[in-house]
Amino acid sequence: MTTLAVIPARWKSTRFPGKPLADIAGRPMIAWVWDQAKKARAIDRVVLATDDARIADYCRTNGIDFVMTSDRHATGSDRIAEVAEKIAADSYVNVQGDEPLIDPAAIDKVAQSLLEARARGIEVVTGYLERADDTQLDNASVCHLVPTLDGCVMTISRFPVPYPMVETMQRTVAIGLYGFTRAALRRFAAWERGPVERAESIELLRFLEHGERIACFSVPPGSIGVDRPEDADRVAAIIRGQS
Repeated sequence: MTTLAVIPARWKSTRFPGKPLADIAGRPMIAWVWDQAKKARAIDRVVLATDDARIADYCRTNGIDFVMTSDRHATGSDRIAEVAEKIAADSYVNVQGDEPLIDPAAIDKVAQSLLEARARGIEVVTGYLERADDTQLDNASVCHLVPTLDGCVMTISRFPVPYPMVETMQRTVAIGLYGFTRAALRRFAAWERGPVERAESIELLRFLEHGERIACFSVPPGSIGVDRPEDADRVAAIIRGQS
């Protein structure tokens, strides 16, 4: 079984254009993500997938394995599906290009969880944090995942679901770590985006809207997604504190 980790990195972020090359403690963000992904033990190869010549030039100059992809992809997973057509592997792990503090052990957990899910006939996995804090409940950048009792995804939403009508329930937070088989990526890329995915702008909803199950697993807190310039400053402060 071969596992490929793919780091999608596009230039045209709505909230933070050019963020893959944003300076964090003296290095571009994608350099930190690349280093962390390379530490994962369950990964056979790591590639960065981009649609921008500036990002490709940095990768070429600094020894980062990369693949040029179309600039028309709606999501990072669509970009990974293109990579899957160019590089054969049994499993693909989506490592978000805006999480420079990603724990390599979490990447390993995706690969292992996908192996376990495949034994159940499930070809997609994702992770979540078990506890949403108060600052995340009203933040539209945060996606809330509702797990089923058998360890699959019931739904994912930017609204802080479930609604506490009768009882309160601890809300969990979806994280951008996904694992797919090659066949699952091909189906994903062939489908039209459904109305819920378009409304919420959450790519994994495409699988749910087309009737597929997604296995999910919990991971400890630790990583910080860089959505805005101020997030890059927070991560830089943490990195400098660790050095």
